[in-house]
Amino acid sequence: MRRSWAAAAALALSACGGTGVHQAAETTPTTAATGTTPATRDIPATVATASDDRPAAEPAAPGRPVAQWLRVGGLAAPGLGAVRPPTLVVYADGRAIAGAAHELRLPPAEVEALVKALDQDLAGQPATASPRPGSPTFHDAPMTILGVDGGGGMREVHVPYLEHAASRYDAALLTARDRLSHLAARVTARGRTYSTDRVRLSAERLASSETTAEPLPEGVPLPPETQATSARKDYKGHKATAITRLVPGDGSWHVYRLPTGGHLALSWRYLLPHE
Repeated sequence: MRRSWAAAAALALSACGGTGVHQAAETTPTTAATGTTPATRDIPATVATASDDRPAAEPAAPGRPVAQWLRVGGLAAPGLGAVRPPTLVVYADGRAIAGAAHELRLPPAEVEALVKALDQDLAGQPATASPRPGSPTFHDAPMTILGVDGGGGMREVHVPYLEHAASRYDAALLTARDRLSHLAARVTARGRTYSTDRVRLSAERLASSETTAEPLPEGVPLPPETQATSARKDYKGHKATAITRLVPGDGSWHVYRLPTGGHLALSWRYLLPHE
């Protein structure tokens, strides 16, 4: 269903993230669940993604992701999809970043245990998992990606519409998802706000707007118009600071009136350490 830009801006949600400069120490586990709801809008996409006999692997570099949980695709405005952050990334040095918005420092033993458990959960799984025969198909639902790197490179399992058909998949995949979900909830609840001087900005030009738009703030850098309607670009330093200061970072579209006519919708998030 085609929606107005006012509805899209009100419904679209996307968390922020980036290279962490604040860290928190915390070791108490929790079992709270977490999750995100993808933004929805049907507009054209124009934005230019262990076994015992295995040889011993090299230890991961400190800034290297060793576990990750992402949701990609689904029915979402392309510009917002371009700045959708990973739900959780855990790094070898113990940094855990949830939604690119909160971070927590985990002790080495916990990181090691998490990687070992995920390695077992995902062992033998295909690159793209399939639900049991006869399961319904959910179009326009996001793809869940579960990943672990025990030292031999990130191994990912793509699980279509997992959140809509969890009972139709191998229980080991649900166990892996729950491990990461519980940790993401812990990081969000107990971690510190995550920020950096690097951001990803998504911009989409609108022929018209039903909202009462403010003029585009002076000093906001814009991606080059490599596409007819939308573009994405990463910024750092003073340009990134200008974006975070002048455009709200709540994960939704913010529509501005251009001096030359027309409107521009902007959204941004912080970049993660490995991005």
